[in-house]
Amino acid sequence: MNPYPNGWPTNWYQGQYNPHVYVPPSYHNQPPYQPARWQGYNFEHSQPKSKWPSLNPTLASDMTYVRYDIRKPAREGIMLTTWQQIYHIPAFVAPTYEILIISKAFPWSMVIRAPAGSVVTCGAIFEGLHEMLQKHIEDSEWAIVALDKTRREAIEKAAKARQEKDKDKRLKRIDWLGDTPMFKGLEKDEEFQKKRHLPGSDTVAETWVVRFGKP
Repeated sequence: MNPYPNGWPTNWYQGQYNPHVYVPPSYHNQPPYQPARWQGYNFEHSQPKSKWPSLNPTLASDMTYVRYDIRKPAREGIMLTTWQQIYHIPAFVAPTYEILIISKAFPWSMVIRAPAGSVVTCGAIFEGLHEMLQKHIEDSEWAIVALDKTRREAIEKAAKARQEKDKDKRLKRIDWLGDTPMFKGLEKDEEFQKKRHLPGSDTVAETWVVRFGKP
């Protein structure tokens, strides 16, 4: 059931196509941005403390209570009642329209841009991570670990377990995570961000590092 029966414009995002930018379809069914206290937390007695107070605690690595196996679509991998509470709420205190996500666990980066009339939401980040990691590993990407026996074997082991379920014999980016497919939150790491930044490319103010761990 759609909790927003009046709907919202379906043509919010009309910018030039960019294959590296993820715009989740669910954005078209989101309510407009409404500044509010974070949902899912009880502030009556004491407000939780985070190193990154601008980030929704649902996403912060030092606060998140979400247990999410990124191998599954967010709507399936996150408990339904939790998903219904968090998927549409803003990812940041201030209205934020673009976020760059990088990681020490994989070599890719992901930019999420909110369509006009919306902001980056928690749901968009969870869905974006899953979608990005469902892509197949390219030949040039495999070359990165070709000589790293430990990493290569971990990827192949994860791939074998996944392939028994989805029957897709090609390697996927999610396999790159090996035995650490659990979302552990976003955090800031200025030193890593500087090293990870591609020289000559544009910077994104809201650049965050995603962490993963074992189930």
